[in-house]
Amino acid sequence: MSDSIHYLPIMLDCRDQDCLIVGGGKVAERKSISLLQAGAVLTIISPTVTPKLQQLVDQQQIRWHDREYQSGDIANRVLSDEKLSEFGYRPYFLVHAATSVPEVNNQVANEARSYRIPVNVAHQREQSTFINPNVIRRGRLTIAVATSGAGPLAGRQIAKEINQHFGNEYEMYIDFLYHLREKIATQVSDESLRKSLLHQAMSLSILEDIRQGVFEPWSEQQIQHWINQSIEQLDY
Repeated sequence: MSDSIHYLPIMLDCRDQDCLIVGGGKVAERKSISLLQAGAVLTIISPTVTPKLQQLVDQQQIRWHDREYQSGDIANRVLSDEKLSEFGYRPYFLVHAATSVPEVNNQVANEARSYRIPVNVAHQREQSTFINPNVIRRGRLTIAVATSGAGPLAGRQIAKEINQHFGNEYEMYIDFLYHLREKIATQVSDESLRKSLLHQAMSLSILEDIRQGVFEPWSEQQIQHWINQSIEQLDY
């Protein structure tokens, strides 16, 4: 019988969400940088932190409690005055257990699960309720690669191959599609027509033009002209 876990891939909006990392080593550093890039409000609990994490603390990008993890830290954290809830606390949005002590990681994981808070435990996939995939980014384009426990080396190798296929041209291409879609959404009320226009957009040679170095970003007038012309061709 297969013990494979069928993870549900999702993209989380972590902007202004309070997230916790227990641990202050290299693993915690990597996860901290990812969370900060996602706009999270980050707290670290650890007696020590890496020089990079200390720098982020000094820059006031991270809150640091320089002590061991204590039971109740996850859900009974006292907030600053402007964030005090009716009960004086609120649970974290995400939790990472990234210490070098398995017993502490297990304690953090158990408490997080008891409050139904998603938790990732470094080097203990079986204790985690979510995993961090390998990520390739090209502006708005995000590609995530996970091997469901087959090993980080396999995931990194596959991500490397995908990274070589999707070059920097995709950043400009996806950005073009984003702005075109936004314009269609504001100009066209009919849902069926919007879908037809988006299908039309996928047939444009924009990506190849970018690769050839001949693409010029469309102005608002050009986008509007394309929408009007496409609607006429679709006989709407």
